Amino acid sequence: MVISEILTSLVMIFLLIIPGIIFRKKDIISAAQSDGISSLAVNITWPCLVVDAMQMDFSAAVLKDSGYMMAAAMVVFAMTAVVTLVLSKLLRLDNSKRYITAFMLLFGNTGFIGIPVIRALYGTEAVFFAAILEMVNDVVIFTIGMMLIQMSAGAKLRFEPKLFLNPGLIGVIVGLLLFLLDIRLPEVIGGAVEMVGDATTPLTMFLIGYQLGGLKAKEILKDASIYVISFTKLLIVPVLALIVLRVAVGDFSLLEKVLIMSFAMPAGSVSVIFSQQYRGETAFATKTVLLSTLFSIVTIPVFAVMMEM
Repeated sequence: MVISEILTSLVMIFLLIIPGIIFRKKDIISAAQSDGISSLAVNITWPCLVVDAMQMDFSAAVLKDSGYMMAAAMVVFAMTAVVTLVLSKLLRLDNSKRYITAFMLLFGNTGFIGIPVIRALYGTEAVFFAAILEMVNDVVIFTIGMMLIQMSAGAKLRFEPKLFLNPGLIGVIVGLLLFLLDIRLPEVIGGAVEMVGDATTPLTMFLIGYQLGGLKAKEILKDASIYVISFTKLLIVPVLALIVLRVAVGDFSLLEKVLIMSFAMPAGSVSVIFSQQYRGETAFATKTVLLSTLFSIVTIPVFAVMMEM
């Protein structure tokens, strides 16, 4: 039953790609209009998604779990960074592809695919922990991740305040303050924020489809590097997480299972949006996100079974 629910979630998300492909093939919208959709997702719907995910009751136990998950995630992030350096040399990637590869290996699709899958696997209690991890993920995405995206696009790295005060990070700060102060948004405002945030997944998948519609099948199939990157993201990274947590705690509780399954998610589709926003390696990111998501239909159930052994 659980496996069928996982596959259903993944298939549903895949179906959202189809309209984007059709719109590109039929020239229904222009590249400029696609950029507008990308800007909408990055600057409005994604921050709302983050704020909505943080609308939970405050407790000391949550702070303790947050600290634990942050520490464990940072260890895995550091190990993944080392893997990225080795992989970049082996694949002889240029700088633009090296940085976007680092982004895709570090940041999986924890929000768009991860939370629905984790809910299917472990129930609503697990979603609470997944949201905590999403907080950590978002902070790193909108700081270190944004630097990687800009470097991939060829921009000179400068430590300017505006780099950090982007809408996504502002959403994280607002959501975190509301959580720490135990403030729940009024129903009217909270409901509106939730509705806008819910648009992130379909918009993101549409943009992936739009980019995919401009690619030829042989362009995807002939690029060996994206297979290696997908393999690394779906197998090596979660295995690193598994090893770290096995050494640290031994048997896995619900918290550890959520951590490992989060790292087992395919490359984050947000990499496509950011690459498009900054005129980076959008085609390369699109191909990698697509293949890693496709392969995850097999690898996610495998890790789900491993967690129960």
